[in-house]
Amino acid sequence: MSLRRGVGLLAAGLACLAALAAGLLIWFGAWYFPAWRLDGFSKDQYREAAVFAAKGLAHAEGLVFEDFDFLKYRQVQRGGEAYVWGSARCRAADGGTEFAWIYLEWSRKRGQWLRNYSLVLATADDEYFYTRTHPSQWGRARMALERLVHQLERNVREVLHPLSG
Repeated sequence: MSLRRGVGLLAAGLACLAALAAGLLIWFGAWYFPAWRLDGFSKDQYREAAVFAAKGLAHAEGLVFEDFDFLKYRQVQRGGEAYVWGSARCRAADGGTEFAWIYLEWSRKRGQWLRNYSLVLATADDEYFYTRTHPSQWGRARMALERLVHQLERNVREVLHPLSG
């Protein structure tokens, strides 16, 4: 086998591995994690599903869920979809209060609640992130990518180290 052919096969193998890894991340983030352990909640158990999702997010972020300061449920008139969203009050390790936004939607297709969007609100870099001239556009893009990666890491932590009980 020539060196050129060997390098070509190595490059093709690495490209396949990268495509497989990207596909696995997309599957995890778009299909597996949004539904993870929420299949036991009926549409009417929206509060319980939201509490479960909030406890999992808080645990993965090193926080302790206390309660919702605001929780809103809405079921649409036609189509069978429903949504629940709210602000979860959490306790940080230093005793301070943190808030998390929890947003779930009822999937008529899958017949269960799905995590749509959840995040810790007002993190330390929020003001910096939205300052008009600092960082640069490339810096903002980098920070946005870091936030997406952090969210994926948090979701993986939640699955690998679930809150017991």
